Parts: sequence; structure tokens; C-alpha cells
Amino acid sequence: MFNKKEVHLVALSDLGEARDAVRQALSDAPADEAAGLRRAARILDELAERGGEPRVRWARGILERDGVDPVTHEVAAIRALRQELPGLGLVAATELAREAKLAQQA
Repeated sequence: MFNKKEVHLVALSDLGEARDAVRQALSDAPADEAAGLRRAARILDELAERGGEPRVRWARGILERDGVDPVTHEVAAIRALRQELPGLGLVAATELAREAKLAQQA
């Protein structure tokens, strides 16, 4: 019962730290660097606004790249995720595909 190995996908995000670092750099930046740092801050803010859990964003990215719609092709979505991450178990891949489907429908 407990002898099957399964990879658990844990996605960490340090987006908040990156945003803080860019803002700190912007406060001390010379004029020639400020425009680029402001752009970087806007990009990081946009990513934060999109929100969502990093592992669901990862799954959605894989499915978009492979052209798989998790709403209409759930089995293909599960297969694509498991092919991308060998060792990802069926239960975990199914959960990710369903979460990606819900995120897409929202």
C-alpha cells in the first residue's frame, strides 16, 4: 500500500521577494536604469495580479504549449502532465488537470 513512489509537485514562488528587490533597486537607481526597473516592476505586478497557484500555472502552461484543452480532453491533459513530469502519479496529475480546467473556466 505504501511502497509505490510518487513525485509530489511542490511549486514555490518568491515573486514577492522579487518585487521588493526591484522596488528597492528602483529607489536607489541612477536615471539610466530607472526606466528598465520600472518596467520590471510592472511585469512582476502583472504576474502577481494574475495570481493562481504556481503549480496550476505550470500545468496550464504545459497544456497550452501542447495544445491540450483540459475542459474537453481531460485524459489527454493528464497524459501530457505525466509525460512532462515523469513520476507524477495518476491522482496528482488528475487533480492538476482538473484545477487547470477550473482555472480556465473562471
